[in-house]
Amino acid sequence: MKHKNTAYIDGDALISNYKTIDGITGDGVRTICVVKADAYGHNIGFSADLLGSAGCDFFAVSSEEEAVELRAIEEKNSRHPEILILGHIDPDNVAEMIEHDVICTAVSYENALELADSAKKCGGVLKIHIKLDTGMNRLGFPTSDGDFEKSAAQIESISVNENLGICGIFTHFSVADDELLDGKIVCGYEDVGGYTMLQLSRFKKMVDVLESRGIDVGVRHAANSAAILALPESYFDAVRAGVILYGMMPNGAIDARFRPVMRFESTVVHLHTVRRGEKISYGADFEAERDMVIATIGAGYGDGFARGYAGCTIEIGGVKCSQVGRICMDQFMVDVTGTPVSAGDAVTLFGGDNGESINELARLGNTINYEVTCRVSKRVRRVLK
Repeated sequence: MKHKNTAYIDGDALISNYKTIDGITGDGVRTICVVKADAYGHNIGFSADLLGSAGCDFFAVSSEEEAVELRAIEEKNSRHPEILILGHIDPDNVAEMIEHDVICTAVSYENALELADSAKKCGGVLKIHIKLDTGMNRLGFPTSDGDFEKSAAQIESISVNENLGICGIFTHFSVADDELLDGKIVCGYEDVGGYTMLQLSRFKKMVDVLESRGIDVGVRHAANSAAILALPESYFDAVRAGVILYGMMPNGAIDARFRPVMRFESTVVHLHTVRRGEKISYGADFEAERDMVIATIGAGYGDGFARGYAGCTIEIGGVKCSQVGRICMDQFMVDVTGTPVSAGDAVTLFGGDNGESINELARLGNTINYEVTCRVSKRVRRVLK
């Protein structure tokens, strides 16, 4: 079957990015490859297979479903990496997580007790990482001054629970890309990196206190993509590589060390002339100021090319063309006046460059570059190479 829309996934670029990250962090620091959301839209099976063959032995996902899918993929490849679920775990799923040897995250004391109770009922021990909330205020044991001692005591209590096995501890930086990469002053902290450094200090303090009480906290990890690039003191035992693994910078900049992994292509499905004064697409809010040759492209927001990308530039046969009118679910229109375009021609929606085309769509859509790749829907064929 011939497909109108295809996302090409460059395996060589993925491996190059992985090796670049290893080169940055150096010996003794493990790289946890984050492959949640279908590897940010890049196909979890293909990505995990390549990364595993390149030496990755630790993956992170977001949900129980992703963990089970990934374990099946890795077993098929005769590998057994560590798999960590970064988010909340439903206690009803504990038995299955133990069965598949998945590491779960304890996001609060109450959550940890629920997980332990479920593990006890099935007669097993659940491996867990402790999530510390050092300032994101999303999930985790609070570590602010007013909550620190209570959280430390709770984690100490968890450490002796016979149905839980602590094998790691981590936190997540909330503004590392702004502070560390862009040098912005955020959260009222005047020094560059101030809030991130506050989070780091809270993480260190809790780890030090727990270890002083004889608790083996296991693998310590705090660095996300931005911190990998700019904050070596946050590396500890492991780092979590997300967006940079797929060749995009967390702040939307360009870094020549990393290569974008996805190229999203569509097809010209129709050409026609729109006369001056005629309207284009839903809402009729675009009016042709001159006679125009319009190409209809066979992709839309149902494929992950969002309505917010209106006014973007795409490429047909090496020529930049401007999108016009509203983007539809399955199609959108571009101005190809004076351009040698034919029905059936390939269209590059993004990719095949240093990352700027993805970044342009992110800016237009008022979002981040890795949401652009995550949006590319399941109905778009992936070609893996």
